[in-house]
This record gives sequence, structure tokens and C-alpha cells, in this order.
Amino acid sequence: MAAHNGLLAPLAMFIIAGAYYFLSAQRIINEDFMDHSVRQMVGLMYLSDVGFNLVTAHLASKSEGKKKASKKSPGLTGTPGLVLNLLPLTDLVGLVCAFEAIRLAGSGFHQTVGGASIPISCVLNVLITGKVFSTGQLIGISIVVLGLAVKAKTLLDSDAEFPAAATTYVLVSCVGYALRGIAMEYLSDAGVDGRAMMMKMGVTGAACWGAYTLAFTAPELGAKVTTPFAAATTRFGVFNTAALYLTHAASRGLASRTITQIVGIGGATVLSLAQVTRASLIIVASSVAFCGSDSRQCLDAAGALSAALVVAGSVYYGNSRSFEEELDDAIDPDIAHEMDSVIGEAEEILEELMDLFVEEHGAEPTEDEFLAWTESLKAQGAVAEKKAGKKSTPKKATTPAKKPAKKSTPAKPKAAKETKTSTRRRPPTRSTPGKK
Repeated sequence: MAAHNGLLAPLAMFIIAGAYYFLSAQRIINEDFMDHSVRQMVGLMYLSDVGFNLVTAHLASKSEGKKKASKKSPGLTGTPGLVLNLLPLTDLVGLVCAFEAIRLAGSGFHQTVGGASIPISCVLNVLITGKVFSTGQLIGISIVVLGLAVKAKTLLDSDAEFPAAATTYVLVSCVGYALRGIAMEYLSDAGVDGRAMMMKMGVTGAACWGAYTLAFTAPELGAKVTTPFAAATTRFGVFNTAALYLTHAASRGLASRTITQIVGIGGATVLSLAQVTRASLIIVASSVAFCGSDSRQCLDAAGALSAALVVAGSVYYGNSRSFEEELDDAIDPDIAHEMDSVIGEAEEILEELMDLFVEEHGAEPTEDEFLAWTESLKAQGAVAEKKAGKKSTPKKATTPAKKPAKKSTPAKPKAAKETKTSTRRRPPTRSTPGKK
């Protein structure tokens, strides 16, 4: 999948911008601008998502037209509407648990154990969507899991206490992000605009963080926010503080914007693999940037081996053929051509039905509305066919009463005589086939 031309640019942006916003987040946490209970990183990320999407939506409305820019965002009902409303919950769980794990055990630990999102995403994809993975993809995933196992063994063999709470937070975060990827893949297939998804997650997350702030932070605003922020800004510098926060917000917005593109082209598992690849880059960069001040960020030999295996597995997966592509190769070309023709005709019929629905109702349907409408068309067609069948059934013609034949009585004996003569001439045995 990674070889897809349209996937290279968003993958590169997601990995580079995403790595920077995690590293800048680590720097913000290390500088103690605010008390950790404020959870400022969660609020910053959601506010940056909303701001970035408002800017891109405004630019899109100028270049594409307002009507086109918001074509499918309003009026979602049925299953797509339910999935869109649940999408922010999956993102909120993933983000909150991720930063809690970073607070407890450090960014390096979170990024390494976070590679579990690959097998978790695969299992959830199989259970929820019934997705089938090719042999090459499974080999790539296995290499990723091997890389994670190397790091896990190192942690278990260490004399330090195993960070069970942080591990739990990371795994719950992986589940949340995996479900987010599956939901976004479903919504992309349903035609939901990527900006609508990101705005839904951003606005909902910002609202939840705002409610949390009013309930838990506002009563102690001076001790938790203003006093430590003033002290950190004086120590770090006003310009440096502003640059750090602004570049962090911009990198978050850029990385988030590419998520919908990656999911739409490559699917939820490709997104998880990109997250693991980004995590490996963060582990190396964290060691360079923060090892001197935080020993948890230092990269040892086992960590380097783990990162190398994870990246190798991600590359192998990305360059492997999908199950559908392998299946296409196994099918006879003539049969595949016939199948493509049938699919093409079905798609044309579907487009015609969609146009007919829009003409009747003035708006494009949701999946449930379209299914209900087509079922009503079937029912109407069955009733019409039954009525037409009744009308076309021919009535039995009444046989007119036979009138006694006049002047034909003398001819009957002659006909009978001829018949008898003909019967006498016919041989008693059956004629042989082919002989007259």
C-alpha cells in the first residue's frame, strides 16, 4: 500500500509532523509550563485541530466553492451518523490515555509499547470488518510484533519495577486509536468528508477538555496555570515559548489532516503501521534530545534493535500486495474481465438510482435511506407486476353451440369408409425408424 503514489506524501507528512508534535509536547511537559493535572496537551491538540481545520475549510471554500466544500457533512443519519458521533470518543480515549502513559513512564516507553496498535488493529479489523490479510502483510506484521517483543523482554528482565499502570494506559490507547482508524475508514467509504471527521473530533474533544477545565482546573487556576506558566516563560524565554507552542499546534494540525487521507487510501492498518514507524523515529530523536536530562529517554541496544525491526516490518507490510490483489492474480483473466463488466454495469445502475433518488427527494441519501427506498421500489414493482398479470390472463372463450350440420350426412359414411380402408392398409407392426 505504501507504494501507492497518493499515499507517499500524506505518510511523509504524518510521520515528520507527527514526530515533531510529540517531541515538542515532551519539551512542553519537561519545562513544567503548567501542572500535569491540567492536561494542557490534550486541550492544545484539540484546539489546534479545530483551528487548522477552520483555516483549511476557509481556503477550500474559496477555491472550490462553499457548496462543494461541505457537500456531505450535514444531515448524516443511520449507521454513518452513529459512527460519526462515536468517532470523537475513540479519539478522546486514545489521546488521554496516551499522555497519561507518557506522564507515568516517559515518551520512549509509550512509543515502544504503542507498537501494539498493529496487532490490535489487525484483530479488530478481522472481528469488525471481516478484513483478510495477505501472506506478505502478515509477515510484515509479524516482524513488527517481533520488534515489540524484543523491547518487552528488556523491560521484563530489568531490575526496575514493571510499569503495569503505564502499560495498561498504552494498550487502552491502542484500542482507542485502532477503533478510530476503523471508524474513519468506514466513514471515508461512506463518502464523509475528512474535514467533517476532524472537526467532529476536534470540537467534541475541545468541549470535553473545557468542561474538565471548568470542573477541576478553574478552582485552582493560579496554582495550576498562571503561576507556573509565568515562571517557566521567564526561564525559557517569551519568544521561545511562543515559538514552541505555535509550531507544536501547527505540526499537530498538519499531522491530523493527513490521517483521513491515509485511512481513505490505505486503510486503518496502514495508519497503525505509520504510527509505529513514527514511534520508532520519536524513540531515536527522544534519545538524542532528552537522554541527558531524562534517563528514561535513552536508547540502548535493545531499543535500537526493536526500532529497526518495527521499521523493517512496516516497510515490508507497505510493499506487500493486498489480499485482493493476490486474489485478482489467481483468477482467470477472462473471468476477471467478465466480473469487471458485471460490476461496471451494477455501478451504472446504482448511479442511475442515486440520481433518481436525488430528483425525488432533493438530497443525497444515507445508506439506510437508500436501502429503504430501493426496498419500497421492489415492493411497488411486485404489486404492479401482479396487477399486470391479472389483466393479461386470457378469459376462456365460450364455445358456441354446435348447429346440426345440414346436407353433410351423406358424406359421413364415405369418410368412415375411407378411414377404414386406410386402417386396413397400415401394417400391424411398428415402422422401423428411417423407413416410410
